[in-house]
Amino acid sequence: MGQTMEDVRQWLNSSKSKGMALGLPNTKQALDRLNLKFDNTHIFHVAGSNGKGTTCAILAASVQLSGHSAVLFSSPHVSRIEERIRIDGVPIASDLFDSALAEVKQISEESPVIDLTFFEITYLCAMVTASSHNSDVLILETGLGGRLDATRTAPADTCIITSISAEHSEILGDDICKIAQEKVAIARPGVKVIIRDPENEDIKAAMREECQAAGNIELGEIPLPAQPIFVEIPQMVTTRQEAAILVDQTLKRTGMDTSTVWQAKNSIRWPARMQFIPAGKTGGHEFLLDGAHNPSGMARIMPEVANMIESYKIQAWSLVFAASPQQEMDAFVAPLLEYCQKNPPRQIIITAPQGGRYPGIEPQQLMTHFMAIDCDISAVEYPESALSIIEDEEPHDVGLIVSLGSMYLQGNILGLLYLDSDEDLSLLAKI
Repeated sequence: MGQTMEDVRQWLNSSKSKGMALGLPNTKQALDRLNLKFDNTHIFHVAGSNGKGTTCAILAASVQLSGHSAVLFSSPHVSRIEERIRIDGVPIASDLFDSALAEVKQISEESPVIDLTFFEITYLCAMVTASSHNSDVLILETGLGGRLDATRTAPADTCIITSISAEHSEILGDDICKIAQEKVAIARPGVKVIIRDPENEDIKAAMREECQAAGNIELGEIPLPAQPIFVEIPQMVTTRQEAAILVDQTLKRTGMDTSTVWQAKNSIRWPARMQFIPAGKTGGHEFLLDGAHNPSGMARIMPEVANMIESYKIQAWSLVFAASPQQEMDAFVAPLLEYCQKNPPRQIIITAPQGGRYPGIEPQQLMTHFMAIDCDISAVEYPESALSIIEDEEPHDVGLIVSLGSMYLQGNILGLLYLDSDEDLSLLAKI
């Protein structure tokens, strides 16, 4: 196509400055120009506030273990851009990504030019990849919303809605029922929508109402009722257990093999989502990484984090923390602070994530939230410095190193530990 890898990568990187765009016309026009075929592909579309990435990962691994080919589109990436598109669990090869990227760039520059955002471009690359591979299954994770998310332009055979919470109020509003409707608006006419029961009758009623007239005229859909199916989740289950229940119910409702769901749940390696890294991988220290990204996500994972710490062999821990800008920072850190006060870590190191779309919160500013904790607290500019401080100490003195906050921080740490190869980032280990 006469475009070098540097050309297409520079074009992609330049799109980061465009920020985020909620709306479908540009993406729809680009998808139409690509003229992709998915006749033999079952497309799952997943939305929600928390747990959607884990649900997508278990679904992809289940399909793969059942002997089917799958392409997974997810975001954000942890270590490198290729993670956003996984082919049979493995991050897409750089040359294949560049080929898809060149194709998207070419059609966007035809007259009239289509101005695409970073997220839209990577989503379209995933669509090109799934079509060219004629994959059995394509799994699409929404970015932020639902109704106006770029992924809504895809056809879908089955939709999944994970847990809903008040998030991104500046965009989605602060009414939980309206947020739920925005999420469930990924429903297509006549399609099954597997929904994590919100355990609130008002929210359920709002979701049912949205499903009654599923469809988007802008996308050429004729509004018709979708088929909402609410799945009850037992109390006190882990994030992975909840995701596995949703995947199991989804595959049952679509007539697909469910025998591998729990194997997938137990064996997936989902980077930066309650990821335990043993000492043998790091040369001595043991890590637990999680990139909970909103107040409800932090509240959800802290009991799991606490269980890991309290069942750890020496019941001691150290905290590395960084955060991207948050609308509700006090609410975001509250569950973590509560646990730190009950079971203080040996030390807390505050840093700033590198490589994210937005600069991380300045460590000295973030440090003020932790001053009441009875332990050594320090602030450093870079994750590399935070890791150096801890790795210079004996494993017995620092205990389990828990890294929380920004997803990009977890990517920084995986890179510093040299655990960002295709094998390390694959959903399933090689057999």
